[in-house]
Amino acid sequence: MSTPWLGTPENEPEGGGTTGTLVVCFAPTGAHGSTFAGWRGRLPADTALALVTPPGRGTRIDEEPVVDMAVYADAVAAEVRAARGGRRLVLIGVSLGALLAYETCGRLLDAGVPVARLCAVAGQCPGDFHGDGDEVTVEDARAFVAGTGLTDPELLADPEFEEVLLPPVIADLRLCGRYDGGRTPVPDVELRAVWATDDPHVPEVTVRRWADWTRGTCTFRSVEGGHYAHQENPDAVISACLDGLVGTRPSRRSVLGAGATAVAGTLLGLGAATAAAPRASAAARTAGAAAFDGDPTDPVELAVAMIRQDTSNPGDGALTEPYARMLQDIFRAAGVATEIVPTPKEGNVHFFARVPGSGTAREKPLVLLGHSDVVPAIGDAWTTDPFAGAIKDGKLYGRGALDMKGVNAAFVAALLRHVREGATFDRDIVFWSDCDEEQGPYGVRWFLAEHPDRVEAGAVITEGGWVLDQRDGTTPMIASLTCNDKRSLLLRLETSSYATHTSKPFTGQAVIRLGEVLEQLGDWRAHIRPNALSLRYFAELAEATTDRQLAEAVRQMLAARGEQERDRAGEAVIRLSATPELHNAMLRTTLAFTAARSGYYPSIVPGTATAEFRAAFLPGADDPGRIVAELRSLIGNRATLTVVGNPGESEEQALDRLRGYLATPDSTHDTDVFRAWQAAVRRTHPGARATACQFEAVTSAVPFREQNIPVYGMYPFTVDRDMLKRMHGTDEHIGVEALRRGTDTVYHLLAGLRTGT
Repeated sequence: MSTPWLGTPENEPEGGGTTGTLVVCFAPTGAHGSTFAGWRGRLPADTALALVTPPGRGTRIDEEPVVDMAVYADAVAAEVRAARGGRRLVLIGVSLGALLAYETCGRLLDAGVPVARLCAVAGQCPGDFHGDGDEVTVEDARAFVAGTGLTDPELLADPEFEEVLLPPVIADLRLCGRYDGGRTPVPDVELRAVWATDDPHVPEVTVRRWADWTRGTCTFRSVEGGHYAHQENPDAVISACLDGLVGTRPSRRSVLGAGATAVAGTLLGLGAATAAAPRASAAARTAGAAAFDGDPTDPVELAVAMIRQDTSNPGDGALTEPYARMLQDIFRAAGVATEIVPTPKEGNVHFFARVPGSGTAREKPLVLLGHSDVVPAIGDAWTTDPFAGAIKDGKLYGRGALDMKGVNAAFVAALLRHVREGATFDRDIVFWSDCDEEQGPYGVRWFLAEHPDRVEAGAVITEGGWVLDQRDGTTPMIASLTCNDKRSLLLRLETSSYATHTSKPFTGQAVIRLGEVLEQLGDWRAHIRPNALSLRYFAELAEATTDRQLAEAVRQMLAARGEQERDRAGEAVIRLSATPELHNAMLRTTLAFTAARSGYYPSIVPGTATAEFRAAFLPGADDPGRIVAELRSLIGNRATLTVVGNPGESEEQALDRLRGYLATPDSTHDTDVFRAWQAAVRRTHPGARATACQFEAVTSAVPFREQNIPVYGMYPFTVDRDMLKRMHGTDEHIGVEALRRGTDTVYHLLAGLRTGT
């Protein structure tokens, strides 16, 4: 009879295997169940702990190690099915254990066994493994043990200890090398991915790739500690994995051991960490919702208050409820009806305010759509606190000042000016603050699918077009209202060679090859291919600019008949433009490089290096498949280029989905809303030409456009090159007076929809 993989569950509650939760833990490379010894007595009171011990280690040291993932996962899944009983099941894997837990989870789900949560702690996702690993030697195992700190270096120097330690390490490294994550169906399971703040081997950016490996909800947590944080900081890791499971009662030791910070995070629902937490109390939900005691028709005061609400979205959703409740207080004080709609993520909410129309209107509502979440303000150092809303030298600084709390402030202030004046509109005006525009899962598309009848829009205005001055920086030149978005595709590069000691560097190291390929791609330029909206915009720009050289270059580009002639003239337009990055993006497919990763220990030359970048496409211009093929031809066999689609998507499916987005027709500019905007621009920016335009980025327009609802984009305030470069960047800011004038533009646009005007 074979030895069990799963030890007898510890901390069995009353009722044995019929009630509570069963937590099954998978150890890191070369380790076994004893690595979780510090978890004993720390789990919630109704939670049993079962530890996986593979052959070749622990009580099974005399058995032959397993180097096949399928054999491993099949064996563990069979024993978990037998041990589970009627209990809630949670699988937790650390480092390599994350892959083992993932594969076991898939087999359990295939067998009809529900898994309440899968937790990947300090582990790489399946997509990082391609089944092409080389044979593992004893030297490789020694380097791994020394590099990761798996054991004390003095013990590793003991030959007898090495005989015990290295075989399971070698086996696990072989298992990793033979594993191809791309062959595994993506499960529908709640996934919790955890990184340690001081982990040099599996950093946050690596852990975040787990988002692509579930069809269910994926949330992220961080804990203090290194790669083996489950041993260094067990309470924090346990809390990160188990917090929010319905019906789980914490043990007294785990609560006391977690410390004040962890307890506060659980009770107050702070940040992205509590995505699956139970609903907080009313008092806790409103914590942080600072009262607004300024003038709600002053966009600067509003923007400062909005920026001071930290609504950073790390990718799985932001804490937007305090922000929404501040808005609710502002609108209620003005007598405007409001609604807050929660999403499955705790504290992540949509906000609505509705000013009713005359009651006789035939027009459907105009929706002013803003997003409340912002990208994180991490990385490069700011010269101001990104969430202080500081005003210096006539500029308002802060994360979201430009994208897009400044626009939200303009929307709210302009609308409330009309409300204060007792205005009546010819249709309902709805202000919608979307909680998840910055890559979160519960944004506009989710809302329209879950609540299809809640917002019946006739037209939508959101973020988009820009107002630009002449080169003198004071005279209005052109204002644009965008009628379509670019769409982007995530691509991944990988170079490979072999790993070795840093004392023996060699030609063709993976990191160097990656740098060479990135440099080549950085020099690549797509052909200038303006679409219909870009052609319309640049024709207006040629008439608007006082720069004769720029106007002539634009006219030559528009008149060009051949590709070379158009490229040559288009490059001149970009070179002569005061906002070259903006105009470049409006004329061609662009590449933006976002991440590069390699290495896991300072004395090891890594065998692989990866980078990610986005290709952004103009509707009606380049075909994504042709561009991908062109880039592959450019880099040849020096690197592998992969299209990163949704979980379970093939490359062709991802490309076809993108082609569908790019085929979405432009919003018509033959509407009263568009004409009201043009009239407003003429009033607030005299001399500027007001034109339809192509947006160079992505908004939440597509779900509305799929219903043939016109969507228009505007940043109503004047911007310059420096301001545009700081969007999503360091020291993001807008001009104070520009914000006031932009708010006037929104006010006069809405005035065009008042009855009796």
